[in-house]
Amino acid sequence: MTTQSKKLRILLIEDDPNYFVLLNERLLQCNAPAFEVVRSKMLQSGIDRLKLGDIDIILLDLTLPDSSGLNSLTAVRHASPQTPVVILTGVDDRDLASNAISQGAQDYLVKGSFDRELLNKSILYAFNRHQAQAELQKYYQEHQKSQRSLIDKEERFKSLVSNIPGAVYRYSLNASGVWEIEFISSGIEGIAGVQDRDLNQQSIQKYFDLVFPQDCEIVREAFNKAVQSATAFNIDYRIRHPSGDFRWVHEQGRGILGLGGKVTHVDGVMFDITERAKEKERFHQLVYYDSLTNLPNRELFTDRLDQAIKESRRKKEIGAVLIMDLDHFKRINDTLGHAIGDQLIKAVSVRLQKTMYESDTITRIGGGNFMLLLPRIVKPEHAETVANKLLMVFKSPFHIQEHELFTTCSIGIAIFPQDGEDPSSLIKNADAAMHLAKDRGKDRYQLYSSAIANNSFERLVLENSLRRALEKNEFLLHYQPQLDLRTGKVSGVEALIRWQHPDLGSIPPLEFIPIAEDIGLIHPIGEWVLRTACEQKRIWQNDGFRSLRVSVNLSARQFHYVNMVDMVMSILRQTGIDPTSLDLEITESTIMEHLEDTTETLRRLKEMGCHITIDDFGTGYSSLTYLKTFPIDMLKIDRSFVRDIVTDADDRAITQAIISMAHSLKLEVVAEGVEEKAQLEILKSQGCDILQGYLFSKPLPANEVINILEQTAVRIPSGQ
Repeated sequence: MTTQSKKLRILLIEDDPNYFVLLNERLLQCNAPAFEVVRSKMLQSGIDRLKLGDIDIILLDLTLPDSSGLNSLTAVRHASPQTPVVILTGVDDRDLASNAISQGAQDYLVKGSFDRELLNKSILYAFNRHQAQAELQKYYQEHQKSQRSLIDKEERFKSLVSNIPGAVYRYSLNASGVWEIEFISSGIEGIAGVQDRDLNQQSIQKYFDLVFPQDCEIVREAFNKAVQSATAFNIDYRIRHPSGDFRWVHEQGRGILGLGGKVTHVDGVMFDITERAKEKERFHQLVYYDSLTNLPNRELFTDRLDQAIKESRRKKEIGAVLIMDLDHFKRINDTLGHAIGDQLIKAVSVRLQKTMYESDTITRIGGGNFMLLLPRIVKPEHAETVANKLLMVFKSPFHIQEHELFTTCSIGIAIFPQDGEDPSSLIKNADAAMHLAKDRGKDRYQLYSSAIANNSFERLVLENSLRRALEKNEFLLHYQPQLDLRTGKVSGVEALIRWQHPDLGSIPPLEFIPIAEDIGLIHPIGEWVLRTACEQKRIWQNDGFRSLRVSVNLSARQFHYVNMVDMVMSILRQTGIDPTSLDLEITESTIMEHLEDTTETLRRLKEMGCHITIDDFGTGYSSLTYLKTFPIDMLKIDRSFVRDIVTDADDRAITQAIISMAHSLKLEVVAEGVEEKAQLEILKSQGCDILQGYLFSKPLPANEVINILEQTAVRIPSGQ
């Protein structure tokens, strides 16, 4: 690239001062040449500045307070026809760009789509092109004035254009009506790898033969347009190089009218923009593709989805959006590290690409979350078929380093246009369907429906209300007594949270606890439950019920919370209750997660004196080995086994096995959900220690529990 001996003075006509700063920053980052930028924020002030005559190049925004569109270009060209103009605009419009070039602009840059190197090159190319065109015009003007110095002027012209970083040409219509290359400068060798003497005076077809086959139509169409209407053209295309590679070429040309009003010449310049094209390609890769998988990203997916929606509307066809999320992906990251997680994501993307058609689009949108576009399907059932195929893809394990990983996925499906007529709606609805698939057990797909939309809205309402429920004192605890079958006395109570919503009434825990876990409120709510239950235990303790045990449930997220043990210790210290009277209930699946950390947490809780119960026993996958290893005091039989114990022999066998196993390990057994006397009799005959259920008492407020305690609980007067 030709460098300049002095600073190029650039006039930026732009009303946004921020862009002036950005432009200066980018130009300062370039090594050479040096630039000096002056700014006018109005078109008229820019024209006034041009009258000083010291501006080398103009950067013109097409949207200004006192002018807009190509009118601004016309005014600037009229004020200073010899100063090259580069359009710098936020409008990405091919037709507008073409019109701007045809009206004398040297280049058309879209804000936000170029970096400092591209800006630098564009300014210099524009400056050099303008110089070349000016000299070329000057040459032909002088040529028309006098034929006497033709040879000298040709030599001077050839010398001039030989130093231009590109090639200057003239195509002419000869006497036989054939277009030939009248002149092409030596710069063509650097572009196409052929010498100018091999092309000069040859048919234009000889140059066309150098063009990449797939781009020939672009070049021919531009040339024919220039010949037919004397218009300017501005094209990019590839040219074959003798090295076996291809080069990207930027060409600008214009048809020149002869004396008869017919186009007799086509003049133009061409530049090697291979590096610029590569930079653009790299920029496109960064902007539109996921760096980990090289799959299209959300922005490119949205664009393709928008096009698919328009096409389906035009052809009266349907398509589908699928959102797929890996189940328990966070657990893999947390357990094995993000490096293994990243490799798993790559392996998943490979399987997806092998499963889907080329016409489909697969996008990773973060974590273990993918989106898939089926632009054309015959009927909605086709999307379900694809979803089933994707579920089957995950049945075989992934081999990542030394690990054999099994994972499943949950899929949500939205059909367009019936489930949405724009990308945002379709993506939102497919996502809602995917979350419902997760809520229903994972490893499945779910079609979107209007009922899901209603549920999503209701969930949003609950989320917003839940965030304020603690500070508004909307939570309360009920306590369900536990009856010791050996003594006939109440030995404990289970604290159960209730949410009394001011508008929606009582909301059961099964509805709001999962939401609290999702939005990160389970820790403050869990701490409130534990503190409130311990404070109530202190009241009962002061009333003489010192042996009464209070059970509090810990969710998985609570139990694995890094500060959980310290929180329990702090509350016990503040409330002053006996740690042995606090029973912490942990589900079977929770206790089996992160075994090393679980063992340490249980050990610390037992050292404090806390009582440990495994809740919902029989529904998970505990082994006798772990039951023997963990410091556990009690097993709670899940109500699903108790419900049909009278009529189902298998359930009776399961409860008997649990009770026998627990007693062999010196553990107590609680049966929950006991509602019938026949259930009680069977459990009592099997040796069950404690029952809990509506047969004895439903959950009650603390002020009502005291009545039951007065009648059935063991009371130790103060001082004993």
